[in-house]
Amino acid sequence: MSSHRLLLLLVAFTALLALTTAAEYNVVDYGARPDGGTDSAGAFLAAWGVACNDTGRSGSRPVLRVPAGRFLLSQAYFKGPCQSAGVVVAIDNNGTVFAPPAVDSKAWIMFHHADGLAIRGGTLDGQGQEYWACKKVGNCTGQGPRTLDISQSKGVSVKQLTLLNSKVFHMAIFDCTGVTVQGIQIIAPANSPNTDGIHVSHSRHVSILNTTIGTGDDCVSLGPGTSNVLIRDIECGPGHGISIGSLGWQDGEEGVRNVTVDRAVLTGTTNGLRIKTWAMPNSGSVTNVSFSRITMNRMANPILVDQNYCPRKVDCPGNSSGVQISNISYTDIEGTSATPVAVKFNCSSTNPCSGIKLTNIRLTYKHKRPAQAKCGNAGGSTSGEVRPPSCF
Repeated sequence: MSSHRLLLLLVAFTALLALTTAAEYNVVDYGARPDGGTDSAGAFLAAWGVACNDTGRSGSRPVLRVPAGRFLLSQAYFKGPCQSAGVVVAIDNNGTVFAPPAVDSKAWIMFHHADGLAIRGGTLDGQGQEYWACKKVGNCTGQGPRTLDISQSKGVSVKQLTLLNSKVFHMAIFDCTGVTVQGIQIIAPANSPNTDGIHVSHSRHVSILNTTIGTGDDCVSLGPGTSNVLIRDIECGPGHGISIGSLGWQDGEEGVRNVTVDRAVLTGTTNGLRIKTWAMPNSGSVTNVSFSRITMNRMANPILVDQNYCPRKVDCPGNSSGVQISNISYTDIEGTSATPVAVKFNCSSTNPCSGIKLTNIRLTYKHKRPAQAKCGNAGGSTSGEVRPPSCF
């Protein structure tokens, strides 16, 4: 082959590579400073604006790059829709984006109408310590923001991300379709208030996989209007366990349905697998929920349905929940309870729980002592070995 032809092939290959390689927009090129002291919000938003307006090359998605270093971000609202199939937000493994001590907003980092969004790697540090302290004594001047808020978006994935010390919820998913959260870590102290790991509401087809969560509240919580959720290979603790609810606070809330929780280990949590509804007559439903292959270690309430939730005894004393709970299965659940009652179905007197199935339940109290089960207004069936014995 002649040198001239070889040169032409090299030029053609280089041009093709340029066309198929995703464009990168590094926040440092737009003025971000990895010095831990300069607010980089403007630079992040500028880089997002350019990436969001990139139409993509031969189907590749533009990349917003956050390199190694510590970036202070006062607040950021990343808004779509974007021109391409979605933006990849890639944070280097040694890259940390952190919040100031006070953020007067409902959310610190928001993605809205961001179809095809992909977040990869790095750390988001909410720096919630000062907020938790002021909340404890009741003198906070602003509301606590969620760390990562994703709303009204489709085809979203969040992978290999670490979330630290959020002021309140670490991740909130609202009115989204087709979300995958995989291989992330969420960390906050056990005494940090309202620091739920992942809260999902009004969303469909959500998968939470291979994730480790330890906070001061629910590891995962599912709110109204949530359906077709898969939670698999989760390590949870400390915290309040995996929860559906609270539901029934307002009349006309959408129900929760088609939820699978499979292969989870919960350690030292306040609750294990919990469904809770307010003791109010407001309508709603929880149906077609499966809990399977769960290991419990030293928790107060391994299996709990509480339809008489009324923590401040305001507006609801003496009322009965209007939420209907049906077709809930528990299969291959084992471990230890920190309290004598390991299984408790405290259902509504006006809308009893129905279709509860217990299969191969092996729960003991502390050091292999027999545990108890208690039922109120609950009906169901059992199969296989069930310890403690069913109260149906």
